[in-house]
Amino acid sequence: MKHVVLNREFGIVRTVAVFGPGRGGTSLIAGCLRGLGVCMGVAPHPYKHEWSPIVRQAKSKVDLVETHRNIQRMNASHRWWGWKFPSDVFHIEEATALLRNPGFIIVSRDLTEIALSSLARQDVPFEISLQETAIVSHFIADRIGFWPWPILLVPFAEALREPDTLVEILCAFLQISPGESERKQAASFVQPLTRGYRPFDAKPDQLHDFSPLKANLEDSQKLAVDLSARYGRQYSQQFEEIFAKTKTTAELLAAKIRSPKELAVASEIINEFDDLFRVCGAKDSIAESAQKNGFSSSEKWRAALDQSLDRLSTMAQEASKETLNATGSYDALLRLHRALQLMIRLRDALEGGLRRIEFGVL
Repeated sequence: MKHVVLNREFGIVRTVAVFGPGRGGTSLIAGCLRGLGVCMGVAPHPYKHEWSPIVRQAKSKVDLVETHRNIQRMNASHRWWGWKFPSDVFHIEEATALLRNPGFIIVSRDLTEIALSSLARQDVPFEISLQETAIVSHFIADRIGFWPWPILLVPFAEALREPDTLVEILCAFLQISPGESERKQAASFVQPLTRGYRPFDAKPDQLHDFSPLKANLEDSQKLAVDLSARYGRQYSQQFEEIFAKTKTTAELLAAKIRSPKELAVASEIINEFDDLFRVCGAKDSIAESAQKNGFSSSEKWRAALDQSLDRLSTMAQEASKETLNATGSYDALLRLHRALQLMIRLRDALEGGLRRIEFGVL
């Protein structure tokens, strides 16, 4: 089974933290460790296997005093222990000085598979899942070279294919020798589920998702509220920046229209964009004065373009306001994202027309 162990020479591991992107396989590793007898926290989540000794205050600031107390209690009760809480990767360096013989297990998974899993389970827009996964993966890759502790990197797909080998790799990394029943239970936990969560002691034939539908819905809605607000702000800022650049390009293009040939190029841009807007679900034309035979004057062309810009701006502003008060749906965020995409297409179309006129390609 493909895997990598870094910094083995830095000694034993007595405290293990499992990291990786959400929907990336961290629950599988944490459940497997529980099956091997490793304590994964005080009352960890029964099927997500999540728990954390790191105590957060407002704005994600770490409470080091309470965190240290949690760690000391775990040290006093367990020779080996650990936890899985994916977002802790952004705070782990604040806590490593408090940990006894720390080591990390990093789970990796294909970005497309993660995004498809997030879409299927939590309705997270595909492109946002890709970005969220990339942020976590980039952070981990950036920090691995500066973590002077043993690190095990495991591909999720490999773990699913070879559960027995995975168990032996985990035992070797932690230098533990559980009994045959524990090894069998840990290997049996590793099942090729695409959407399900399972208790660490689930039977091999129990392949259904143990998480309640209500809990799934609540998790999905909370995530939608957070992501809608965060990405709504990001998309709005990008929209405003591109909107300003688009208007500048439009002014440059308008100044170049001196003959019917140049007006024809400019008219083509509006008409093509009008068609694109319709295809993307607009209820009516974005440029009501667009004429398939071209505009009769540069003034009429500019009026149609300004109408296009106004309609897109209104669409983005309305959606942006809604993202700040999202209640568990991505509808507003998706509309804002589509407005941003359309604005980028319009900017590029105008820039392309400007270059055609400048280069004499009419």
